Amino acid sequence: METKLKISIGAVVFLWVWVSLVGVGQARVSGVCSNCHTMHNSQNGQAIKTSGPNPYLLDPVSSFSDPCVGCHSNTTAETIVTVGSTRIPIVVNLQEPTYPSDGSSTGVLAGGNFYWLITNGDVYGHNVLAIDGVSQDANLSQAPGMPDSASGGSCAGCHRQVSRCESCHKPAHHADDSGPVVGESGGWYRFLNSSEHGSSATGVIGIEDSDWEQTVSATDHNEYNGTNNIYGNDDNSMSNYCAGCHFKFHGVNYVDTDGNVLADNHSPWFRHPNHIALPNDPNKEYYYYNNPGGTGPGDYNPIAPVARDPNTLSGMTGPTNIVTPGSDQVMCLSCHRPHGSPYPDMLRWDYLNACIAGTSNANCGCFVCHTTKGQ
Repeated sequence: METKLKISIGAVVFLWVWVSLVGVGQARVSGVCSNCHTMHNSQNGQAIKTSGPNPYLLDPVSSFSDPCVGCHSNTTAETIVTVGSTRIPIVVNLQEPTYPSDGSSTGVLAGGNFYWLITNGDVYGHNVLAIDGVSQDANLSQAPGMPDSASGGSCAGCHRQVSRCESCHKPAHHADDSGPVVGESGGWYRFLNSSEHGSSATGVIGIEDSDWEQTVSATDHNEYNGTNNIYGNDDNSMSNYCAGCHFKFHGVNYVDTDGNVLADNHSPWFRHPNHIALPNDPNKEYYYYNNPGGTGPGDYNPIAPVARDPNTLSGMTGPTNIVTPGSDQVMCLSCHRPHGSPYPDMLRWDYLNACIAGTSNANCGCFVCHTTKGQ
């Protein structure tokens, strides 16, 4: 195992490391123990690694100082590495993965990739400070929308930046996540619960695609948990989890310049609606999700995914192409990939150049919901 993912850049070049967050794929690990562990910080007769030892006897498979990064990184563009019977999802490639995924071995996985953060700069991914060579975002001193000392109390001290992979993930590689809907017993959807103080209330529930969306289609994808309590807290939903650091983007109220507190869930919107169901009203354009000019909603489009109402998700046995207005919801991941993307703000599509009103463009995710704007 030590030989498969070694990442070595030139002597004067910093090693960039970064690790996986979302997109861990069917997480239960199989295969021989030595694929991931070594008893004495050494393997196959090699010298003890100076970068170790690592927690849980993890075998450092690369020179990266963070053991998470060591396994979830690759010098090539391939985004899934197989070691014996163990498949490892890669979120840090040193060669550019294919975007969006075309189903090939280099297709970017659902959570995106830190390649673009390293290559293009801070606005193209989350700055995970545990990644060697990654520092605090030069443009931001804190997470945008984070709770401040007034609204978030002591939370602000930790939720202002992503210090390490475990800030967002609580690894549970041996949990049984074989059920269609992965929750606490399966280690949570993509291990999404903070290792710092995660509880049963804060973990994320969802259906995990078996190859992390390396192959992806209307019927082949993750399924995300929404909410039946708009802006509710601790509801095991995807967007509420993001709100742990981006609280104000998900807040209940908007305070205008005169200090008036206005409910945010009305038109005109002050922030893009989140956790709001597509209206079940044929007179509104959003009803025709992914089907402009049609007679009803189109198929689920992975470029702009929706979350499911929790009551719907709990009964699902797998992904579906069906989108149901009045139930399916806009969420954070409808527009963003949390690890990184080729586009600023980790957007899933080229918002700055590809989305031109009145110009149809299937690669513009805005038009998947805003169906009349591209016509």
